[in-house]
Amino acid sequence: MVSIYKFYNLFQKTLKHLYEDPRELENIFFLLTTHILKCDKTTVLLQLINKKGKISIFFYKKLIKKLWELKKNRPIQYVIGIAYFFGMKFIVNEKVFIPRPETEELVSWILHIFNTNIITINTGHIQIFDLGTGSGCISITLKKKKPDIGLIYAIDAYTEVIDIARKNAALHNVEISFKKVNILKNIISIPIINKHSINIIVSNPPYVKLSEKKLLHLNIIQYEPHKALFITDEDPLIFYKKISFWIKKSFTGIVYVFFEINQFIYLDIIDFMKKIGFSNIKIKKDCQGFFRMIHAVFYGKNVKNKI
Repeated sequence: MVSIYKFYNLFQKTLKHLYEDPRELENIFFLLTTHILKCDKTTVLLQLINKKGKISIFFYKKLIKKLWELKKNRPIQYVIGIAYFFGMKFIVNEKVFIPRPETEELVSWILHIFNTNIITINTGHIQIFDLGTGSGCISITLKKKKPDIGLIYAIDAYTEVIDIARKNAALHNVEISFKKVNILKNIISIPIINKHSINIIVSNPPYVKLSEKKLLHLNIIQYEPHKALFITDEDPLIFYKKISFWIKKSFTGIVYVFFEINQFIYLDIIDFMKKIGFSNIKIKKDCQGFFRMIHAVFYGKNVKNKI
């Protein structure tokens, strides 16, 4: 038997040079130990406080093995194979981008629109398109929170990514329609059941310019999928343009659009969306104070009463 307090000291000593914020390191410690020991945070905390809590050599060796992975800058979510989003577990690996708190805020914004009756129609008549779904966290959370939503399409360009999102949908027992579509090459192939109904388009596309790579934490650059992160400096709006022109061409009803964005180019995105006919454009800061989300409305030709 080994003291968990001993492992805690080793954990801190091994990783403290990698993480500037002690709170982040503490959070990683509890994510790791609760996952390996199959217990809650309170149990681990009590064992640390009395300094007498013991774990078997079997579990200690498992913790040590994971600690060495963390020492190589591998994100904790990939180390344990799980990320949390809206308090729910999602299966992740290096094929998918790790869900972030900013994206939780984007989903909260969409749910707020439902909850305040801004969308005044039965949710069963609403179609949602999650473009670049990754782990599926956005579409799955929306379906869990609003189970009456009629149809949710989750779109991604890669089979291995969709496979993970399908597992997460099964994990949470929700029905999502997954489609493999390359947004930049073949967005027009996305199926639209009813072009005239109310639709919600949500996307957290790649938006970090290659020139901004140096601003990111090393574990992001080393392990997270670059195809889900980076765009060229020559056309940083490429995904927003493709999606927006597709909306304008394909829908005749009302479309509510929600984008997660790069805070350094938000004015360019707003200007572009205004020029091609989007209205009611709103921008929102994330919890860190960065302009990270845009919401806009597109009124198709069949909409008579435009707000």
